[in-house]
Order: sequence, then C-alpha cells, then structure tokens
Amino acid sequence: MKYLKYGNTGTFVSVLGFGSMTFGEKNLWKLSGVNQELSDKMVKLCIDRGINLFDTADVYEAGDSEIMLGKSLNGYRDQVMIATKVRGRTGNGVNELGLSRHHMTIALRKSLERLGTTWVDIYQYHGWDIEGNVEEMINTMQSFVDQGKVLYPAVSNFAAWQIAYIQGLVEAKGYARYESAQMNYNIINRDVEYEVLPFLKYNKMTLLSWSPLHGGLLTGKYKKGEKPPKGTRMGDRGFFFPYFDEDHGWMIVEEIEKIADEQGCKPSQVALAWLIEKDVVVLLGARSMEQLEENLNSLDVKLKKEQIERLNKISEPRSMYPNWMIDRQNQDRRP
Repeated sequence: MKYLKYGNTGTFVSVLGFGSMTFGEKNLWKLSGVNQELSDKMVKLCIDRGINLFDTADVYEAGDSEIMLGKSLNGYRDQVMIATKVRGRTGNGVNELGLSRHHMTIALRKSLERLGTTWVDIYQYHGWDIEGNVEEMINTMQSFVDQGKVLYPAVSNFAAWQIAYIQGLVEAKGYARYESAQMNYNIINRDVEYEVLPFLKYNKMTLLSWSPLHGGLLTGKYKKGEKPPKGTRMGDRGFFFPYFDEDHGWMIVEEIEKIADEQGCKPSQVALAWLIEKDVVVLLGARSMEQLEENLNSLDVKLKKEQIERLNKISEPRSMYPNWMIDRQNQDRRP
C-alpha cells in the first residue's frame, strides 16, 4: 500500500480509501445492497491490504451505512481513520438539514452513536449551504474540535472560492485548518483541475476522490449506444450519474479498454491506476468481494509513460479562462 500525508498534518492515509455508500439493504439511492456479513468481510480485506481510511455519511441509507461501518470496524478503531459528513436531509423537519449549529450538533451526536465511537477523524461539510451562516458553521466545527469529537475538519463538493474563503476565516481566528476536500475526480471528469486542485496543492490540502470509476462507467460494463443492463448501478437507476459529456466520455472509455488489453488487466484497473498517479486518495466502493478485489489489484498495474500520455491527451479538459492566460503569462516567468 502507498501512503500519502494527510493535508498539513502529521497523519498518513492510504492512497486507496474505502467508501461505504453501498452498505445497507434499503437501497434508497439504487447504490447499496451490502449486508452486515459482507460489510465485515470487505472491511477486513481492506485493512489486511493496508487501507486505513473509511468514508461514509449520515445520509447514506438513512444512517445504516454508519451503523454497519461502525460494527465492521469494531476492534480496529485505533488503526483507522473514519470520515463522515453533515449537511444532507436527515428527517422531515424544516431544520433537519443544512449547516446550522442546531443541525450540525444533532447530526454529529447521532453519527457518533451510529458509528459506535467517541470521535470522528474527518468531519466533512457535505456541500455548501446557501442558507447557512459561514461564521456559525466554522464556529460550530471548531467547538467539535475543542471537545475532541472531531480531529480534522474538511469539505466536500465545494467550489475553490468557498474552500479559500473558509480557510482564510479559520486562519484569522486561529482555528483548526480544513485538511481535505472530497470531490468527484476521475479520468472522465477532470473539472477540479481548473480551480480546486491547484488551490488544494497550494494550501497543502488532500483531495479525496469520490466515484473514481464514474459510477461504474470506467469498468467496461457499459457500452456506447446501449441501455445500461439491469442489475448494474446505472441500469437500476435508469440514467448515468455522475453526468458526463457522452461524445468525449465514450472516447475515453474506448482508449482505456485498449490499454487494458495491452496491460492484460481490467479497464477499471487502468482508470484507477491513472488516478493513483495523481497522488490523491482514491475512495473505492463495491457491492461484491469480486469488485473489491479487482479494484484493490489496481495497485499492481504499472502504466507505461506512453500509455499515461495517451490517457492524458484524450481526457484533457479544454483550458478555460483565466487558466490559459495564466499559463501563457507563466511561460516566461522564470529567468
């Protein structure tokens, strides 16, 4: 296993993390179906293979994901880092969502109860709250840190300016830094490379990649022009998510399949190997031991320089302003 420094801390996290969004049998979002017995096996395999970061959220399977992950991690708590999230709707009440002190306080208490722990290592805002008060958000998060209930504040699905704004506020107040951002990042969706990723690198924050196989699109199980088969995530949902530019996306899938043939491996392993090279934390998700084994084995795939260049070229996003102007100006910056 390869380990990366987590943010600007003295902590290290495995380059492959495990996301437990599939844990639970309600199948509310057409993504889950993993029972407790299988959950236990998956978590043990991950730990045996060196994974020390496990991610969940209070809204996954209406809290069942946290309950099951907590049970599966029983006996391993001090060896691992647990990340969960707050913001999403957890009930029918008008205040049972968002990033108010009221909702965050109740949500953290319930998450800790479900996980069976007294602290969470990484507590992430699960998106910006347009109705929230930012001062209230960061003051509440800091109170959790002061109480020892949260070790590292973090964000998810934030714009670069939102992350920068929060970091500036907490630095001025002497609060704990926000150490990571969990974002959708993979070879089909490289949008974070415009603004988010450059800021994270500049600010010594870690990127956690959710849906590194873009909802299974990069596994080779889906074909251009064909309806997603039943029993698959997209077949059960009836649409592709995360969204993507289909003309460009299918070209990338075809190139990945060619390189998989050259490597003698699975398309999913090529896509994950490309992302691992970016030094971001890749959050794996699985609904079977076979899927998990396949994804874990991506660490053994060593892409050739020429193959990486092909993948970079075909997936390269169009340069947006002011990025292309900045690049042009920086060409003659060094003496």
